[in-house]
Amino acid sequence: MRAHQLIELIAPELGEEIDLSISLAPRKSKLWGKIARRLWAARQPRDAIFFVTKSALPVLRPEVAAILKKRGGKICVDYVDGDLDRLLSPAADLHIASSYQSERQLHDLIAERNANAPSVSPKVHTILHGPDIRLANQAVRAQQDTFRMVYFGDPLNCRMSAAQQGEIDVLNAAHAEDFDATFEALGDYSAHYCVRPDAQGGRVTKPFTKGMIAAACGAVPLVNRSVPDAEALLGADYPYFTEGDDDAAVEAAFQKMAAEFGGPNWTQALSATQAMAARVSAPAIAERFRELVRILMPDYPQD
Repeated sequence: MRAHQLIELIAPELGEEIDLSISLAPRKSKLWGKIARRLWAARQPRDAIFFVTKSALPVLRPEVAAILKKRGGKICVDYVDGDLDRLLSPAADLHIASSYQSERQLHDLIAERNANAPSVSPKVHTILHGPDIRLANQAVRAQQDTFRMVYFGDPLNCRMSAAQQGEIDVLNAAHAEDFDATFEALGDYSAHYCVRPDAQGGRVTKPFTKGMIAAACGAVPLVNRSVPDAEALLGADYPYFTEGDDDAAVEAAFQKMAAEFGGPNWTQALSATQAMAARVSAPAIAERFRELVRILMPDYPQD
């Protein structure tokens, strides 16, 4: 989603302004892998920006980064939901955060690493993690005639009480084939269940993807306030936060949503989700890419 889908999303917005492409680097660790990686780096275009995904980060060995930079390249690394303490790359000219919380964590970690002597670039740029490209451009629109709630994701990761299991449907989206089979059914639901456990631990932040999916569909999410970025994206006065992930708090919030369906609070919640969806729209993400290029390439037009 942070490579092929990201390009598919923003390429129509950028046109010929920024040349976007994907280059797959060899990952094997044996001798031939080392040689192949160096050859790959030497064949990359000069004066380019390399957007290194989390899965490609193991390829960014010091010798590979050195070759790319010798050819005028700039490197940015996208950590998404990885362990920042473990993954933070000294080769990066700029660090990509996929959430506002990870942006703060990156700044804190970089300050710690650079406390004695600068060793890591201080530049951090946030490109929010949006929903699957198949939900972009209002491909699925939630009905607003009746109150129906769904959990859309891996059923193994869904924690609900017995009472909630009788009130909330589950659509399996654990794997790509499951997503393909079920995502169009999201139009049947006016609300999404986005509650998740509070503690994640360390500098590891999962983006608020389930909330983004709800917003892309025009549905209202039920979510605990402590979920990273939920309050920042929906607003502190969003009416359908739970103050915890315990059964009583979630059930009370669910009943409140059901009772207020179609009313002023519901309308406020819909407006909040629409504003959140706008932050990860194709024009908004394309503009974040323009800003990234302006940071790394001073000669790029500033406006």
